[in-house]
Amino acid sequence: MSRRMMSGAREQIQTLLEGAERVLIVAHIEPDGDAIGSALGLAWALRRRGTLCTVACADEVPASLRFLPGSEEFVARWRVDEDVMVVVDTSDTARIGAIYPEDARHEVPLVVIDHHTTNLRYGDVNWVEERAATCQLVLELVTTMGIPLDDVIATCLLTGLITDTRGFRTRSTDAHALQTAVTLVNAGASLGDIMDAVFRSRSSTMLRVWGLALSDVHLEDGVIWVSVSQEDLERVGAAPSATEGLSNLLSTVRDAEVAVVFRELRPGVVDVSLRSAPRVDVAAVALSLGGGGHRQAAGCLLEASLPEAQALVLNALRQSMTEKTTAAGGGTRRGVDDAGHSGA
Repeated sequence: MSRRMMSGAREQIQTLLEGAERVLIVAHIEPDGDAIGSALGLAWALRRRGTLCTVACADEVPASLRFLPGSEEFVARWRVDEDVMVVVDTSDTARIGAIYPEDARHEVPLVVIDHHTTNLRYGDVNWVEERAATCQLVLELVTTMGIPLDDVIATCLLTGLITDTRGFRTRSTDAHALQTAVTLVNAGASLGDIMDAVFRSRSSTMLRVWGLALSDVHLEDGVIWVSVSQEDLERVGAAPSATEGLSNLLSTVRDAEVAVVFRELRPGVVDVSLRSAPRVDVAAVALSLGGGGHRQAAGCLLEASLPEAQALVLNALRQSMTEKTTAAGGGTRRGVDDAGHSGA
């Protein structure tokens, strides 16, 4: 999409929001900091101009993000009395979850704001532009609308940027991302407070889940992977979100180009999280399996048993990596990036 087309989408969104009295803002299932931060940042900004905003998510807000103002407001329902529905940081309708039933389509204008290049453009208006985080697009929209920033808006948006860049450590952390951080800190967000809240939030239960997974870690042909079964989670009394961050940890292993976490949500349904070194495009692999994401950080949801999901994903990765090696003339394998981190 050309920059002019992207600017046109943003202008259409601005017109819709300026004419709306009630707006529903939706974050994706299993929400992360960018989804929650984008939704809340936009909601608080629109409220400054008198718009009634509801924030929604089919799943609970993670404990590590409950410090954000308004995090307790999320509902798990869709209503027909909103004038506009905005979905943030969500590449396809499956990631919206039950909050948006199929028969609700076209009841109100559906706006999509997302930084994932694999976004399926399922909205009536789609603003999809590659950034380090969707929060950056929200900031651009808020600025274009002439809404002044305050510490609450800035805190929500900076949280999204920090979490999606893993504390400014991913390759997506460019000059634009750093300038965004400066703008938000100048508006009142506390970088230190957000870092502490986000990165000092692991529970002992989470560590027990990680321990179970890491006790059976596999490394073969540049792919490191672990599995977490529903039984594992039940054994330690953990929620599925206890695996959050595990794929990032695996991606720091020097001998691996790809890190994979297989998480059984229920019998026959497996969530797959992928991280990679720059050479391997895990977004393409995830997309081929019905998922999506970024080149170095992606995922998919498979209707399969754990062994079936493992075979499906590992075979797809081997094929992709073999093709890359062949195309490059069998070059030397590289580590997970210069600093030992993958993209997010």
